[in-house]
Amino acid sequence: MNFMKKSVAVLCMMMLTGCGDVATQSSAKTETTVSDDEIYSGIVESLENMSMESEYPCVIDSDRTERIISIINEKRPELFWITGFTTTSYPKKTTIEIDVLNGYKPTELETMYHDIVASADELISSIPSHLDTYGTVVFVHDYIVSNCEYYMEGADSGTFGLWSNAYGCLVNGRAVCQGYAEAFQYIMNRLDIECGICKGDTKRGRHAWNYVNIDGKYYWIDLTWDDPVSEYGEIGEITHTYCLIDDNRLMRTRTIDSNCNFIPKCNEMHENYFVKNGTYLTSYSDITVTEILNRYADRGQAEIMFSDVSVYNDAIENLFENGGIWGLTDSEQINYSEDDTMLILTIRY
Repeated sequence: MNFMKKSVAVLCMMMLTGCGDVATQSSAKTETTVSDDEIYSGIVESLENMSMESEYPCVIDSDRTERIISIINEKRPELFWITGFTTTSYPKKTTIEIDVLNGYKPTELETMYHDIVASADELISSIPSHLDTYGTVVFVHDYIVSNCEYYMEGADSGTFGLWSNAYGCLVNGRAVCQGYAEAFQYIMNRLDIECGICKGDTKRGRHAWNYVNIDGKYYWIDLTWDDPVSEYGEIGEITHTYCLIDDNRLMRTRTIDSNCNFIPKCNEMHENYFVKNGTYLTSYSDITVTEILNRYADRGQAEIMFSDVSVYNDAIENLFENGGIWGLTDSEQINYSEDDTMLILTIRY
């Protein structure tokens, strides 16, 4: 008489930001003859063929499956429909069955998979061929932020939907933070640029964002918080506050979960958006600010980051408290916003 043990795991999503963690029921651990890489490949191959079940000639416990599914979720965001799994173990084999978002049928998933690939193809084909890695990363950042809106209803719904993954961001054009992060990672994967997702806690709630590798150095990038619609519901210009920043600046606004699969050391600012564009100031100068305002006059918005609090305060005092801004531009209407955490002034004129 065969003995069968079944273990079920469900991916529990935290709806405010679309970030998720996994809860499982344990099963007895048994020595296996199949590697994690083989299980990973088996699950991925089945999913790519629109089969939700794969089989292995050994006993695989639920904890091990959970770990591998977590890696698949992180490395293959285009397989967006995974919401959980069931392991069924016999003495000499295990089947792993994937739970599907919204109960989509294989024929529906095949169409949706082609849709997300096509959306990624469209984005990638629009990237100018002359761009280096930095330029490509910023282009993709701006493209996604411009073509996706933060979906507040989804965040507030208390349910997990397409807005929580790359499909919602790239195909439907609306997502929460997990969707932004997965979409960015998927495009980076397609471009062979190393990228991943980290999660953590912020004053705004649970959150997900990305790291990316440029020329061998890691940087943080947060598309959701650079989308001006995401917090106040007002449409404005794309911002670059969190576009390729270091650990010091990232950790001013959040903590990182210790159980993330990989947490890079981001110690560089060489490829930071402000540094690369000459809008990172280590001292205040009317001449430098005037040059920046002239350079971005057609856009009507200039973002300036300051190296420390004293330089930031000097800029506010000279430009706004003493009215110096009026002598630096011909514009008749000027407004600005202050970010005293990230030390950024955004001037609209």
